[in-house]
Amino acid sequence: MIAPVAILAGGLATRLRPITETIPKSLVDVCGEPFIAHQLKLLRANGIDDVVLCVGFLGEQIAQVVGPGTAFGLRVRYAFDGEQLLGTGGAVRRALAMLGDEFFVLYGDSYLLCDYRAVLSSFRASGKLALMTVFRNEGQYDTSNVEYEAGTIRRYDKSERTSAMHHIDYGLGVFRREAFADLPEGVRLDLAKLYQTLLAKGQVAGYEVKERFYEIGSVAGLEEFRLLTETRRAAMTFTDQFLDEACAVVRGLDRSKIEALVDALASMRERGGRLFILGVGGSAANASHAVNDFRKLTGMEAYAPTDNVSELTARTNDEGWESVFAAWLRTSRLQAADMILVLSVGGGDLDKNVSPNLVAALNYAKQVGATVGGIVGRDGGYTAKVADACVVVPTVNAAHVTPHTEAFQAVVWHLLVSHPKLKAASTKWEGLR
Repeated sequence: MIAPVAILAGGLATRLRPITETIPKSLVDVCGEPFIAHQLKLLRANGIDDVVLCVGFLGEQIAQVVGPGTAFGLRVRYAFDGEQLLGTGGAVRRALAMLGDEFFVLYGDSYLLCDYRAVLSSFRASGKLALMTVFRNEGQYDTSNVEYEAGTIRRYDKSERTSAMHHIDYGLGVFRREAFADLPEGVRLDLAKLYQTLLAKGQVAGYEVKERFYEIGSVAGLEEFRLLTETRRAAMTFTDQFLDEACAVVRGLDRSKIEALVDALASMRERGGRLFILGVGGSAANASHAVNDFRKLTGMEAYAPTDNVSELTARTNDEGWESVFAAWLRTSRLQAADMILVLSVGGGDLDKNVSPNLVAALNYAKQVGATVGGIVGRDGGYTAKVADACVVVPTVNAAHVTPHTEAFQAVVWHLLVSHPKLKAASTKWEGLR
């Protein structure tokens, strides 16, 4: 699983004033969106789903705009500096409890088109407490500050440059929690000083990135990033955008949750239970298709209430839409050995009156002790809260939540019926030679 990211977004951004006198740097507009939106979308596209925003100056504004991160398919939490700004290192120290044993640290003004998984893999292979990404800059985009050779950082200093400094701190680091173990809580510290301390102990690995960095820390950098964004948007067709989003969904799927769903289905089949697949709208059509696959390819006894249009419409007319699934399951004598699989974009939400029939069905399933699974979108809704195993299709573009969720319901269930733990019969075309 890819590590969480701490974004350092607490500075005063004095180089961008007067733009940043009343808004934090993260909220500076770039082509109709705040810069932080561009950052978060890029992280989500790289498979990252957990972000901690280290905020200080005007940080409440960032929290109001980004919220819990669901619009970006992320979990976003906040670590506030408090009355005194803590600096880049002190801000990370404040956020340690939310970051776990290993984590990325990203400067809040950086837009980095690198391979985050490759960076993390290199860090893990190094066995060191920290890794600094570097770029061969030769003084082009900013002042070079790193002596780097053959995978090794020789020196790093922002104030005392040497003629051997051809590289620059790229703006992305990876750390183990222990790297901050000796730092006191609530004390101002520059991350650069921590890098130097760890470097002196031989505890900093280096990773050279070939893609140039973009940043909005200066007026020139902001204009350059705007030009990049405009150019990329102008060159991108809708087809490019949609398929790029689909690739991002694939990268963002939690594979451990898929395996947990496989195991839940295998256990249900082993104990002789039945599978009931629930869906509304496009997901109802998916439920019908999935029933066929589970019955034919895995040998499971599977049903979808929406396949019985007569009963569904009769119950809706006589008893109300909210209870149709729960009533159908009750008549089918749902038991503890059985399993419910919900296919839904929102997963059900009583407060918003979205798919209340799913919520009622899930409550009934939990009441009788049946296993609950789901393949859902957005934040997973009620399904994700109560399920024993649930795959949430990540949101990479809030405008395309429904098509991506319903498309990837099909991808995930086809993965399930093809999984060696579940597949019991061959598909015809694969058997033809």
